[in-house]
Amino acid sequence: MKDIYVKFEGASELQGDSSDSRHTQEIEVSAFRHRVFQPKSSTASSAGGHTAERTEHGEMLFTKLIDRATPKLLRAASAGTVYPKVQVTFYRAYGGKNATATSQTRIDYFRIALEDVVVSSVETSVDGSELPCETFGLRYGKVAWEYKQHKLDGSATSTGVAGWDLRRNVAV
Repeated sequence: MKDIYVKFEGASELQGDSSDSRHTQEIEVSAFRHRVFQPKSSTASSAGGHTAERTEHGEMLFTKLIDRATPKLLRAASAGTVYPKVQVTFYRAYGGKNATATSQTRIDYFRIALEDVVVSSVETSVDGSELPCETFGLRYGKVAWEYKQHKLDGSATSTGVAGWDLRRNVAV
């Protein structure tokens, strides 16, 4: 399973089954997909190229096994509940100074912070060879991305935060 966790801050009803000591009761995710794109403008620039339009952010899609969050995600999608903040944390294994022959240190190398979040979709599926799973989508008013670069000693340093406020259509 991937090391990706989703936390709905302040929403005790939306807890997952993660038993990870750093992410207890968060939603553990096995797949992630997100698309941000610049649509083609109907007008051309004076140089003959395309001009920029208002950016479009598609649903942030997460796939997970059915867990205790499933009924609450379905209700949230049905009701259009707005959650003030959602955090998504990505980990990866890294050798570093604390690694042994059988274990590696985990580093949270990518974080996504969302504000004014709506559960926009939930799709449950069962394939013949898999356990029942679901894909849920999140839409948001504001997003911030942070990447942490690894050092040789296993530590990580943030390369800075970049984001976008869709409500005002400006960088943050």
